[in-house]
Amino acid sequence: MRQLNSIKTIASLAMLSIFSATLASCSLPIRAPEQQNVFRFNSPNIQTPTIDSTSSESAFLIQMRTPRAAEGFNTQSMMYSRDALNLAPYRDSRWLATPAHMLGDVIEQTLLKQPWVAGVVPNSANAPVAANLSCRLIRLEHDIDGSTGKAHLVMSCLWTTPANHEVQGHLRFDQTQAITRNDATGFATASQQLVNQAVTQIINQTRAVIVKSTKANS
Repeated sequence: MRQLNSIKTIASLAMLSIFSATLASCSLPIRAPEQQNVFRFNSPNIQTPTIDSTSSESAFLIQMRTPRAAEGFNTQSMMYSRDALNLAPYRDSRWLATPAHMLGDVIEQTLLKQPWVAGVVPNSANAPVAANLSCRLIRLEHDIDGSTGKAHLVMSCLWTTPANHEVQGHLRFDQTQAITRNDATGFATASQQLVNQAVTQIINQTRAVIVKSTKANS
């Protein structure tokens, strides 16, 4: 009887070993997803003077929607180009959000820091909005030429009156910034410098539009 039990035990262990080996040969390694470097824009530290107004109003509402993006740039991919005809995304790096969305956030945050801005709204409804600002991202890319590179930012903005959409001002920003490190980090750093320049011009132009409007209405 003991011998029979021993034979059964040995057979069971053998089957278990075969089953375990089969499972081991069929299992696939679990590979962790590739890590991506993520970059974002920060709002520049810009402070402009107050607006002197003959009325009691010293801070104004501004209407602004999220900037639109040209075809090929409405993506979180960080785009680079080695020639004038082709764009490609960085494989291991991306923007935190689409550049147009981040630009909208940076413009809004910088506007809200100004003493002459009471608020930024996406639509005016019946609120007394002083100016309507709309922007469009045309290009943001890393242009690579051999071992050198530059960030290239092109965008445009339009200021109109809320009531009849009469054009109050227009801005086209088209600038490049040399990249010290010809990689995604260098591209992000140079892009931030261009964003700072563009946003500074947008803030100053918005203030100029409101100053002109208040003088015309006084």
